[in-house]
Amino acid sequence: MLQAVKAIHPGDDESAQAPWRKLGGRKPLSTTRPGSLLKSAIPIRTFADWKEDQPGFMETDLVAHCGESVDDFYLNTLCAVDVATGWTECLPVWGKGQARVCSAVHRMRQYLPFPLLGIDSDNGSEFINQCFFIYCKQQKITFTRSRAYKKNDSCHVEQKNGNIVRRLVGYERYISKASFECLRRVYDLVRLYINFFQPTMKLISKSRHGAKVHKVYDIARTPYQRLVSAGILTEAKRADLAATYHGLNPVKLLKQINATLEQLWQTAKRPASVT
Repeated sequence: MLQAVKAIHPGDDESAQAPWRKLGGRKPLSTTRPGSLLKSAIPIRTFADWKEDQPGFMETDLVAHCGESVDDFYLNTLCAVDVATGWTECLPVWGKGQARVCSAVHRMRQYLPFPLLGIDSDNGSEFINQCFFIYCKQQKITFTRSRAYKKNDSCHVEQKNGNIVRRLVGYERYISKASFECLRRVYDLVRLYINFFQPTMKLISKSRHGAKVHKVYDIARTPYQRLVSAGILTEAKRADLAATYHGLNPVKLLKQINATLEQLWQTAKRPASVT
């Protein structure tokens, strides 16, 4: 989780006010601007409200590939995680305009092996807007939002933002069509590797005994295994996913992911060196 950084005022010692430099970290950047027009019409959902055990209810977020500056144009990643199964989809977004984000969500639905029943987002204007609100209403998708500045409300997708998007793609700035195509190819491969071969454990219960917190987890399973055991798939879809699974080689997938990431990193826009 990013730590809050005290603002630097004229005359202050910049090095004393910038702990991320001493620690070798990065200055936190925020690209989320709260949308206010429709907030009253979109219900709030907290981390404690996620009771759905049926696949189809997803947390979504936008990850910026802006490098060291949020100015001007840059690519983004739409990350979406199914709460019940952990099924994850990532798609590149050309900028962060309302229509572009809405189009990315529509494309994501085409990848999902189950119907999209609900979307939970943060309070950014890329989601809280008339375009996306109407889309969800027309498609009969339940649309909720998290509380402002409460990342635990979106803990599932926040975890994937770090473990998948930031860990693989990093923090470089991407602005070109070539970068967009490389990101698309990376995520086409990553969705197969993560959903079919990466098991996770889900928290079942948590109790406190004095100063100690005792957590109980279920058996580690992949999103694919959780989806199959949910019993919502048609026979045709189950057979289709099984055929996909048996046709994959995780070692080969990793090699393809790494090779495509090398191509992506070469397209990053880096600051000009100062001589």
